[in-house]
Amino acid sequence: MKMPADTALYLACWGAFLSTLLGLVKLGEVWRDRFRLDVSYNLTGSDVFGSDILLRNLTSRPVILTYWELMYGARGWRKRNYESIAIPGHDADDTRIDPHSTLKLSFVGDQNFEWGHKALRGRAIYIRLHVAGRRSFVRRVYPELAPWLRQRL
Repeated sequence: MKMPADTALYLACWGAFLSTLLGLVKLGEVWRDRFRLDVSYNLTGSDVFGSDILLRNLTSRPVILTYWELMYGARGWRKRNYESIAIPGHDADDTRIDPHSTLKLSFVGDQNFEWGHKALRGRAIYIRLHVAGRRSFVRRVYPELAPWLRQRL
């Protein structure tokens, strides 16, 4: 039995529409579940209160932080030059950051670092993060970039 041409065209259009719609739904799910780790700060000039770097897991899955390094960074002739400020102790283990939660890295007393204009001397504070299952990446902590420029980096 042969199907009329109009019915075949309608079924083909319906199939194309339905598959496009399901593809858009899947893209929305992938976008929602993408890897997002926000870095912010709470800097004080006091050795008693210290400074905090806050790592926020904005995803719905836990993240395992294997290593981090806080550093000063300045743009050099060909690449960015980094000078280490702080690293975790030699006995530091992996740290789990639960979904939609925050990990606070505190620097109190002798671990506190300078972040004023004189200490920075045109540099910025960066953090290098090593997350399990991903390549390491560097994020700028202080001073923050303008929101329109932050998206380009």
